[in-house]
Amino acid sequence: MKKQYRWLKFIPLIFSFLLSACDEDNYSFKLREADYAEEHNEFKTHIVDDSFTGDGQPATPPKEVFSLVYYPAEDGNMAAFLSTSPADNTKKYPAIIWLTGGYGGIGNDDFFWSERPANNDQSASAFRRDGLVLMIPSFRGENANPGRYDMFYGELRDIESARQYLAKLPYVDSNRIYLAGHSTGGTRALLASEYTKGFRAIFSLGGIPDLRLRLNYAPIPVAVPFDQNDPREFELRSPRTFLKSIKSPTFYFEGEYAYWEEFDEVKEIASNKDIPLYIYRIENGDHFNIIRPLTNLIAEKILNDREEKVNIEFNENDFLKLQHNLPLPN
Repeated sequence: MKKQYRWLKFIPLIFSFLLSACDEDNYSFKLREADYAEEHNEFKTHIVDDSFTGDGQPATPPKEVFSLVYYPAEDGNMAAFLSTSPADNTKKYPAIIWLTGGYGGIGNDDFFWSERPANNDQSASAFRRDGLVLMIPSFRGENANPGRYDMFYGELRDIESARQYLAKLPYVDSNRIYLAGHSTGGTRALLASEYTKGFRAIFSLGGIPDLRLRLNYAPIPVAVPFDQNDPREFELRSPRTFLKSIKSPTFYFEGEYAYWEEFDEVKEIASNKDIPLYIYRIENGDHFNIIRPLTNLIAEKILNDREEKVNIEFNENDFLKLQHNLPLPN
């Protein structure tokens, strides 16, 4: 009887250990172990709605600001704005791809070279500076591009094609190509962080954690093109599902007034599993007023990121500076 009692004393400890082991991956969503790029390339999305209309032919930019270029992708040549080449083409410069928000492409007007309000500057103007190359691409089915619009899916391969285009420019340092985006562009940036390892660092401003959550939250201005009855269609378009596939240092920012609480769980998972994803909730920020001060800060980080390995991080002083420069919300 004494021996049995001693053994019973260990049962709660064993049970507690097993329970904690089971709870370790007991998240509010299914965290996939598989490699995102492999899953993405093997799955064939089922498009059921072709009503999407792109922005049409992009406007011709001022030659002192941008060139309208076309980069090769699997569906054909895609339109993009590319900043003017640097005066000294003998040097290699860092480059950044900016993924614009909204739907339709890169517009058909002067949006990216006209003055924008300080509390909603989506023009990527912070990256138009000496020593930094800027590309603003459109993707399949957008603007007047070939291909079908499939929403947060095939354009990931186009993003990689845009990166390869930049890497071949004689004045671009192919080891210092970065990716950033806002809103829908921020979601694409998060997905790209799981799809490709070619970017030195990735910055998402206001992306979403899960596409089904977003569609349940409020209507969007375009029709959902894929079969919504297939859960795999949503899984492969939702950044939190394949967190373990993140390959490059990835930084997520959102204003506190637009912050998705689901990112708290994502932040905890990233920390516990050593995933290079860093999440920041910006005090007094909304979805738009964070853009200009953050993109200025990111541009400075990129220009100072000159070591062999990426050395970008954001500290308390950075956020104090950001708070000082934060415009009033709309």
